[in-house]
Amino acid sequence: MRAIFWALVAIAAFAFTTAAVAATADHLECYKIKDGSRIAGSVDLTSAQFGYQPGCRVAKGMQFCVPVSKNVTGLTVNGQTATPLPVYGPPVTDDRICYKIVCPKLLVPIADQIVTDQFDSRTISRFKASMMCTPAIKSDTYCGDGVISPGEDCDGAALGSCTVGCQSDCTCTCETACCYMENTAAPPDTECFEYQGTPSQVTWFINSCNPGGMPPAPGSLPAAATLNSAVLGPCQAGPMFGFSCIAGGPGAGNLHVMPAESTCP
Repeated sequence: MRAIFWALVAIAAFAFTTAAVAATADHLECYKIKDGSRIAGSVDLTSAQFGYQPGCRVAKGMQFCVPVSKNVTGLTVNGQTATPLPVYGPPVTDDRICYKIVCPKLLVPIADQIVTDQFDSRTISRFKASMMCTPAIKSDTYCGDGVISPGEDCDGAALGSCTVGCQSDCTCTCETACCYMENTAAPPDTECFEYQGTPSQVTWFINSCNPGGMPPAPGSLPAAATLNSAVLGPCQAGPMFGFSCIAGGPGAGNLHVMPAESTCP
């Protein structure tokens, strides 16, 4: 009975792992399309792997590709039953339009490459550029058109609720704020906490500038004898007594730079 139980546990764990892997959209599924625009142009392409390839002619859009996950239900390689290899990539988040391209012949052909994906390890050869895929969105509005659309915090000069500026991905440029804690009983006992985040996150930080409500704890400052104030901008000097914020390790400095939010560069 115990052996059967653990066998069922193992099967369930495998099924869960397979489902979790399958749920990751790290693939692209491409559809043949009829492009409503007649595109013609020339592009110079640069690949970190294969180098510079100038003068490629761009023709019509051939395929529209969207992020997908997959679950392999059966696999054979060279006629033999095979198990998918554990090769995974980061999630794909954007759609792509793939255009037909015709590039000048390379002076130095691309060498054969040994590659591995979830299906097999093998050598691929005879490289010839044939398509270029560009990021695309299923809308006639986009980040960069100067209009704040749903899902955007800002767009170019249209700042919305942003105060510092707008980043190229239409999110707010991060703000910096400082929380000063000054010991009225023993100046120049001043602690400075610097933080960087989005406008709403910085607002939270400023409102949390108090000895009992903001991590990390304000060091040696006794709560009963501490004045606290927060202002936009990097830490410089406490506004009450004017003592400077100095970087350094514990005991050597009083400037504590808190981890920036992940959305900040």
